[in-house]
Amino acid sequence: MRWLSAACLFALLAVVPSAQTTDWPLPAVLSRAATYIDQYGDKLTGMVVEESYVQDVIMVNRFGYRMTMAKGPTHRTLKSDLLLVRPAGTDTWMQFRDVFEVDGRPVRDRNDRLAKLFLDTSKSKESQAAKIAKESTRYNIGDVERNINLPVFALFVLERGAQSGFEFKMVTDDTGPALPKSAAFTPPPGAVVVSFNETQIRSLITTPQGKNLKSHGRFWITVPGGEVMMSELVVDDFTLTAAVHVAYGAQVGVDVPVPVEMHETYFNRLNNQRVEGAATYANFRRFDVKTDESIVPPPER
Repeated sequence: MRWLSAACLFALLAVVPSAQTTDWPLPAVLSRAATYIDQYGDKLTGMVVEESYVQDVIMVNRFGYRMTMAKGPTHRTLKSDLLLVRPAGTDTWMQFRDVFEVDGRPVRDRNDRLAKLFLDTSKSKESQAAKIAKESTRYNIGDVERNINLPVFALFVLERGAQSGFEFKMVTDDTGPALPKSAAFTPPPGAVVVSFNETQIRSLITTPQGKNLKSHGRFWITVPGGEVMMSELVVDDFTLTAAVHVAYGAQVGVDVPVPVEMHETYFNRLNNQRVEGAATYANFRRFDVKTDESIVPPPER
């Protein structure tokens, strides 16, 4: 997976409509959203949130019926601390999942160990980023390798420098794919729906072998604030379909909408394996660095 950096600026619209109108031009909505994302990172950097995350592996036959055979664990519950950071000297946001409990069993003392990744100046930014990605995926189950299961990942599409790599459209009749069956995924009143399709050659998401996987999806954005209240990120190719949905909401002590739920589905057509995940978020707090923690091996898979 690559992280996009700001390469080109999206043109600002000269005339901005009043807050009362619902006929917002697409360039204005995208510009407002880009400004919001810029400020979002500044407000959330160094914020830690507790994640409760459930993953299930389901085998299905060609008729869609469940089967019992599957290699490795088929159910996993994770408790993690999730952190949003901007590594020193970069303009790129990264997310890090620090798991402290697997299937009800502590894997370490609950102390922050993130300083080992972000305060070690002897390592290059590339090495640092690779270690963050590895740590974030080490407890995933199923045979779909992934590190896009991070709640604010889709927001990179709306960054001002990234928008040129996507085609956006206003959705006036939102009859797209069904949203997760959860109250958190109720479309917010007054929000506009913007769809996107990736057009750039080097895609935001790649396979471990380096194959480009172009993404598409939708955002539910408030106007005039440009706040993202729901996101949908989808990848389709001949062998794999992946979809990640995130709902945002208010939290005490945080002045921007933050992730409250994430739902994900992956389907591997090569072996008819489906991986489903659902996560909720609570206990938002500022990052407090401690350096007395060692990394322990993951449980047997």
